[in-house]
Amino acid sequence: MLYKITSPTLIVNEKTCLNNIRGMADKARASRVIFRPHFKTHQSLQVADWFRDQGVDRITVSSAEMAMKFAKAGWNDITIAFPANIRETDTYNGLAENLRLNLLTDSPEATEALVSKLNTDTGIFIEIDTGYGRSGVHYANEEMIRKIVHIIDHARKLSFKGFLTHSGNTYSATNTGQIKDIYNNTIAELRSLKDKYINTHPAIIISVGDTPSCSLIDDLSGADEIRPGNFVYYDLMQHYLGSCKLSDIAVSVACPVTGIYPDRNEIVIYGGAVHLSKEFLEQDGRFFGLVINYTDDGQTSPVPDTRLISISQEHGIIRTSPEFLKTIRYGDLLGILPIHSCLTANLLKERIIIQ
Repeated sequence: MLYKITSPTLIVNEKTCLNNIRGMADKARASRVIFRPHFKTHQSLQVADWFRDQGVDRITVSSAEMAMKFAKAGWNDITIAFPANIRETDTYNGLAENLRLNLLTDSPEATEALVSKLNTDTGIFIEIDTGYGRSGVHYANEEMIRKIVHIIDHARKLSFKGFLTHSGNTYSATNTGQIKDIYNNTIAELRSLKDKYINTHPAIIISVGDTPSCSLIDDLSGADEIRPGNFVYYDLMQHYLGSCKLSDIAVSVACPVTGIYPDRNEIVIYGGAVHLSKEFLEQDGRFFGLVINYTDDGQTSPVPDTRLISISQEHGIIRTSPEFLKTIRYGDLLGILPIHSCLTANLLKERIIIQ
């Protein structure tokens, strides 16, 4: 299949992907928590079926559009893990007529707007900020949380599902110990909230979802539900955080070689920001991806002393060793391990699956 590639193409290693899915599903079962994986990373109906094979029947998405895509494929229990967009309430109503739908709120005003516009039974999670600082009610703002719960309780079509958070601050951690500390603090804060409402709302749960925590914590039973997404593919960011091995990364981007420059030990590829995003890492200098070769039985490990050091819209510049440069010809395909697979997969909708 690779010989047909003419432009940057996402390559999914099925075996690695299946191992990642199986591993997280097994951990969720062992921890006795609900496994509601986030599908925003892969956005693929075929990969979604691999989750079904592991018994997954509840999913997370990041938009109403994504919810509609997977609803059409038969998924009927969906959480949209993004602050509810009041302009999309007609779409929410349509979805909720045909499946179990959960939405997020983080203010009394947004909740009141949902009450006035939703006419179909819908679950509502209160999004909690436990330190990330992106969206959500701060966990210590008990007065606001109480107001939101009161509004939901008196709404005819809304039901209070519990407390949900995304601890994205784990991505800024400098070691695995910090990631574990963030997880433990998050669970403690959410459980404290749950304890305040469990007597009056016995069905509520706490839901957490970042891949670093879910990968590194052996026992996730402190939560009721986990929603990791990136783990299905992993990427270099997760590798350098300590969440995965290089061999766990299930995707790469196949890019044609369009320029060879021996005087500066550099290769130009057809593959830039519109294919890979502009995410980078600072590890002994800034880089935008590591380089692999493709073989008949799959990809190789990263080429030594070789990095994607610069990208523009369509161009990528690889700096390498003279020895590797001598092996490269115009039209060769080089693979790029992405910094952030979620963004890369979103940019490259076409993909080739290899076993």
